[in-house]
Amino acid sequence: MLFEKIKKLLLSSILFFTVTSCGPSDVIVNIYGYSEYNCTTEEYRILTPTPMLSFLKTKKWYNREEFHEANYKGALEPYKDLAMSEETLSKVLPTREFSDAFFNEFIMIVDCENPEDVKF
Repeated sequence: MLFEKIKKLLLSSILFFTVTSCGPSDVIVNIYGYSEYNCTTEEYRILTPTPMLSFLKTKKWYNREEFHEANYKGALEPYKDLAMSEETLSKVLPTREFSDAFFNEFIMIVDCENPEDVKF
């Protein structure tokens, strides 16, 4: 009797973990071992720090909006204590379109229809 209860519990646990682990997984493409793009969620992250993307935190996923916000804040940093009008700042700070174009430059080699890691 005790053996049957343990057997049922064990089989139930195996079935539960099998069903929950078979869910869809994200498609992540590694780009030159330097960064990654998640085709499922359309997010980008760098794996190692770089001066070109100093406004991004390493190993943190960024969607397009978060990428733009980080780019904007990074570009604003040198001007934050200067007395400048919004009009003048708007001429030197990145627009959403600029950030999107910048984002696209880093993922342009990724083919999410046929995802494969991009190697040297």
